[in-house]
Amino acid sequence: MADHPIHTLHRLIERQRLLLKLIGLDSYDRQFRVNGLTVMVVFMASLFFVISLYDLVLFKNDMFNFVFVLITIFFATIGFGLIAVFLTYNHVLPDLLDQTYYTYRLVKDDEREMHILSWYTQLFQRAVNVYTVIFIGTSIAAAIFPLGVYLLYGERVLPYGVVLPFVDPSSQVGYELNYMYQVSCIIWTPPGLVASECMVFALVLNICIQYDILEVQLLDLDELIRSHGPMREVLIAQKLRTMLHGQQRLVSFISSIEDSHTVLSGVQVLSLGLQIVITLFVLQFSLWIPGLVLIPTFSLQLFLFCLLGTIIEHKGDKFSDNVYDLTWNELSMVDKKNFRLLLLSSQHPKTLTCARMTPICLNLFLNVRKGSMSRTFYSFFMMLGNTT
Repeated sequence: MADHPIHTLHRLIERQRLLLKLIGLDSYDRQFRVNGLTVMVVFMASLFFVISLYDLVLFKNDMFNFVFVLITIFFATIGFGLIAVFLTYNHVLPDLLDQTYYTYRLVKDDEREMHILSWYTQLFQRAVNVYTVIFIGTSIAAAIFPLGVYLLYGERVLPYGVVLPFVDPSSQVGYELNYMYQVSCIIWTPPGLVASECMVFALVLNICIQYDILEVQLLDLDELIRSHGPMREVLIAQKLRTMLHGQQRLVSFISSIEDSHTVLSGVQVLSLGLQIVITLFVLQFSLWIPGLVLIPTFSLQLFLFCLLGTIIEHKGDKFSDNVYDLTWNELSMVDKKNFRLLLLSSQHPKTLTCARMTPICLNLFLNVRKGSMSRTFYSFFMMLGNTT
């Protein structure tokens, strides 16, 4: 079937995996092995982190540059988290990808299920395109803008706050060396971040697809229960077994994503939250133009991250309610036993969590933005500001 949504999904997935392969981190491949590219990326990430720590000491009396380095460090922390997932769960990620494809292959002729696949595939395609253009475009602009300022006004501006040790960025040679180093980081970092985030997005959307397909099957089951055809009992038993298998597969799929990404989710939420708080802290003292761009950027990224968790949570609760509303009282005793398994499992839907401490949802977003964590960190930085 040339028009099956799986073909569009495959093209999008292969595009992301190509980017991961270019940096030696395509552990969605079962044949993945650590290679020279992998070692190089880990070395460059480690070097970037060490240099950033050095710059914290270097700029300890310069608030703006100190904060700029801090924000950059949190980007590096997220990058390390992603690398850790690729290297630690290289045996899990291929299974998750296979299950993603398997969800598509299960859909054959049902028009409603095909519509579900098409809708989510189009959503995934648009999200990948928009996210790639925004993220890569912003990175390219960050690399080109300082060069334009230097050529037009002679002012030496760097894309990031990180500077090489023992290299004076105010000198001509020092500025050129620092600029080339930072641009080299821009070349390999954004593609890897974009590809990894898009792959996670594909997995999360597949959870939504499985829930929606189960909803369609639940409607069919209810219709079968209310019917009085000659094959009624046989068809009901088959449908119940199919739904139980689909539900068990969904629970296993969510559990695998949770096991492999929960720590990374905690790192991302903490890093984004701290970046927001730190930027707000600086803006209390002076108008910092980059901060006016960073605040909405970090907030939007955190919001979308938490929104996906809320959608999954909502779909789990909705499915549980619909299972309970099924006309189960008209089932035979044997079918009621199978239905009981379906009902018990649906009453405790699996969710994605942040480091296994709290569910990923919009409440988490509000707590990060205005909750106790933000107030604690903000008070800490205010204390530092009063002592400097």
